[in-house]
Amino acid sequence: MGGVRGLRRSPVVGAALLGLGHTTRFLGFALGAGAGSGLAHAFFVDPGPDAEGIHWSVRVLLVVVVPFIGWLLFAAGRRLVVRGARHRAPVIESFEQLRGQRYLLYLRPFDMDRRMAEPPPEAPGGGMRSPFEMPGHTTEDFVLGQFSGLGEVVAVGRPGEELPLLGARRGYLPLEDWKAPVSALLQGAHTVLLSVAPGPGTEWEFTEALRTVAPERLVLMVACGAGEYDTFRSGVAALYDARRRREGGRTWAPLPGLPDCPAPPPGGKRQWVLPVRAFITFDREWRPTVFPFVVRVPWLRHLWTVRRLIRGELRPLVARIGGLPARGAVDIIPLPRPAGAPPDPSRPAAPPSVPVPRQPLLGSVHVPHQQPPRKRWRGGRGRRS
Repeated sequence: MGGVRGLRRSPVVGAALLGLGHTTRFLGFALGAGAGSGLAHAFFVDPGPDAEGIHWSVRVLLVVVVPFIGWLLFAAGRRLVVRGARHRAPVIESFEQLRGQRYLLYLRPFDMDRRMAEPPPEAPGGGMRSPFEMPGHTTEDFVLGQFSGLGEVVAVGRPGEELPLLGARRGYLPLEDWKAPVSALLQGAHTVLLSVAPGPGTEWEFTEALRTVAPERLVLMVACGAGEYDTFRSGVAALYDARRRREGGRTWAPLPGLPDCPAPPPGGKRQWVLPVRAFITFDREWRPTVFPFVVRVPWLRHLWTVRRLIRGELRPLVARIGGLPARGAVDIIPLPRPAGAPPDPSRPAAPPSVPVPRQPLLGSVHVPHQQPPRKRWRGGRGRRS
């Protein structure tokens, strides 16, 4: 894979950056959190003879500047840690190695990578805020890390990037032939996490997911504003209609309606609005359900409070995904060819179309919801099988 060969990863450089970054963060935290209060006590609360000999303006300047320098060092250390982790991030040499494995596929416009590579937003709380309470080095690492217990999260990396981003494990595809591999990844994924945003690639991936993925296995991540969301909806509707007319040869069900862009619920200063504001799932009839992702953070909390609240907010969604049955052997549905195009001998022939009333979207395999067998009463009092 050309994208993997183009990466400039170096485990040795990554280890050096990680060591330097952690050291810098430790020193920065010590200066930022400890030096300020220590200097304030030594200069103003209980000043000794030496401290009294320093002009009061210099003492004030030291109390302000030294912690500021400490937090600058802490931020610089974080960047070094992220850079080092990217050097050591594992990549997927070939997507073929995922065949038969349980994985979650993360799809998004490449333009969103820059936004998701920023550090997670700090939770409200003033003096109770801690730089260590947020899991993950980046927003993508933080959000996708909530699903890592369900299987490895994988993604197609941006072509030409020097280092993989943190979060989903990256593999790379050629620019000129990416649709067929992405279609195969869609069909083999335990769950598809698709970030909603306008763009030709993401809109095609959504229409292909409708064609090949069971409704229960598709999860939309809303990490954009209402304007971008509406643009995505209209773009998907136009593309889906165009594909249905152009590719033909099969029965394409009506496009399912997407709900309006989820708006953050009204709240006070304790409401923490995250980059991903909501998740949208579907039942077997493509009826959507919205899971808002907004956390109310208490003013008084300890280091693990925010993590516990995040897990609690996402527990219904994670339980729903985790309850899906494991994927068996998947027969890849080839990409349709435009109507009237000559047959491609390298692709298997598609089965003839059989119109069925209220047929689900093409390729959607319903996930069975089996009930446990009822216990039957046998002869004898108080006995049952």
